[in-house]
Amino acid sequence: MGSTGFAGAVSLALRNYTNVRGLATRAQYWWFVLFQVLGSLVFNVLHLGPVNVLWTLALVVPSITCGVRRHHDAGRSGWWLLTSIVPIWGLVLLLYPSKLVNNRFRTGGSLDDAVTTSFATCANCGKMPLPGQAYCTGCGAALNP
Repeated sequence: MGSTGFAGAVSLALRNYTNVRGLATRAQYWWFVLFQVLGSLVFNVLHLGPVNVLWTLALVVPSITCGVRRHHDAGRSGWWLLTSIVPIWGLVLLLYPSKLVNNRFRTGGSLDDAVTTSFATCANCGKMPLPGQAYCTGCGAALNP
């Protein structure tokens, strides 16, 4: 699950096209969206309307399941994907960062190998502190230097 980059994210999304359990990182989700958009652009530029329709239909299920896993990664139920019918709100929700702590969708409460980050987070609430911050603004816990 540690696939990164365009090819890895697309491959992972297509392999897990029926899997609504688990997580999809923000990068994995948006690489897959880019793959969909680029495919549609190519077919539109080449005036291949019927192929574009087939392309879109073939990617409906993987798009939905990848979106559900993306919401799981952010700590929300997959049902939040329904908010995507309101474009701006749906976009905002899909841009949220991964919830690394207290995420009921993350197995064992541990960090998945799919999520890598160079930022330290509060051990209690998972909020990222600003540089030089001694206490977490989310829960008030003392932060380790």
